[in-house]
Amino acid sequence: MKQVALITGSSRRRVGFRLAQYLKEREYFVVLHGLKNTDCGQQLAEELGENTCFYTADVTSERQVDLLVTEIVEKYGRIDALVTLASLWEPTPLQELSAGDLLKQLQVNALGTVLCAQKVGLQMVKQESGGSIVTVGDWAVDRPYPGYLAYFLSKAGIESATKALAVELASMNSKIRVNCIHPGNILFPDDLASSKRHEIELVTPTHHVDDPEAFCHAVEFFLGNQMATGTSITLDSGRSLT
Repeated sequence: MKQVALITGSSRRRVGFRLAQYLKEREYFVVLHGLKNTDCGQQLAEELGENTCFYTADVTSERQVDLLVTEIVEKYGRIDALVTLASLWEPTPLQELSAGDLLKQLQVNALGTVLCAQKVGLQMVKQESGGSIVTVGDWAVDRPYPGYLAYFLSKAGIESATKALAVELASMNSKIRVNCIHPGNILFPDDLASSKRHEIELVTPTHHVDDPEAFCHAVEFFLGNQMATGTSITLDSGRSLT
């Protein structure tokens, strides 16, 4: 039986789409997800072809996440894998930071991650084979840079939530595992200046950047390794060490 993977935040030609391609090549049914870029998300699903679909949902809405899970299960009968890539990364200079800025990123990055993991995890509890959830943090939560306090606050709790989810869900079905990836510069924005690309490469110890397949390999490891749960891996080519 083919496995079913939901990738949130995959409505653009970015990391989520690359992961979808990777999992499709490994015989997964893939569900793409997005909120704003719906036309692009639908186009990407059509491009990937058979056994791929696209759904829209606000990950901060409990009702919409519930509906998303219900629709996927009605279509495929199960969800075997979840990767929570849906996130918001916006500059919030300290001098201009408001409560609204904090809440906006906390809702998408923290609440959205936990709601998706909760609702999908409870579906996995019903499945004899359980399932695997991969949350996504950020390499820089321990090495923050200026202007992104709200973002770092919203991402910092994901590792703790991952551990708590791993314990909670395993107590209901021992075949459910939850792990976290902290990515670095795995895929540069298309409009990033070449000078900035070179600068990032220089400050990265191994100089290995802009490699989304490394993220895909890490996801595949967590999806397949039956002993890995409640743990995390940092994919930044050593940048957080300098």
